[in-house]
Amino acid sequence: MNNRLFLRPFLPEDGPLFYENVMRDSSKDALFGPDPVTPEAARDYVAARAAYSSRPRFYDYAVVREEDNAVIGEINAAFIPPETADIGYVIGARFRKNGYGREALSLMLEKLHDEGIRTVYGACDPQNAASEAVMHSCGMKPVKDVPDNVKRREESDHLMWFVKQDR
Repeated sequence: MNNRLFLRPFLPEDGPLFYENVMRDSSKDALFGPDPVTPEAARDYVAARAAYSSRPRFYDYAVVREEDNAVIGEINAAFIPPETADIGYVIGARFRKNGYGREALSLMLEKLHDEGIRTVYGACDPQNAASEAVMHSCGMKPVKDVPDNVKRREESDHLMWFVKQDR
């Protein structure tokens, strides 16, 4: 497959594009914390991500469209020893329905596999059929039993969980 996207660590200068393409979508307010979604909040959010990007086992990336270098989303994974991760992602509203979520998740799953992470969990709101479809398309399967150390990373108890296990 020809990738239309690539993942890279956030750069401090990504703030304005991240605001315009992702954070400005008011339906995503809860994903970025309690502060109002403003250009300044986007700048601070991206700067914090950029500062952490050199840490080992820190998987938080800007989702960048190859054709124009536009930051169109974010994907991250929290490492849970010994070989597990919990993923999360968001694609800006105007970029959805183009397969970008599936492509970004595929790239992240590949990266995690290369790092030796064999079990990857993800969760979505049961009403979010698009996110459910993205996880299914990447080989993730619905699961009811999720380890507590994975579950407690999420704020809601009412999530649909998925897992991909490679051995």
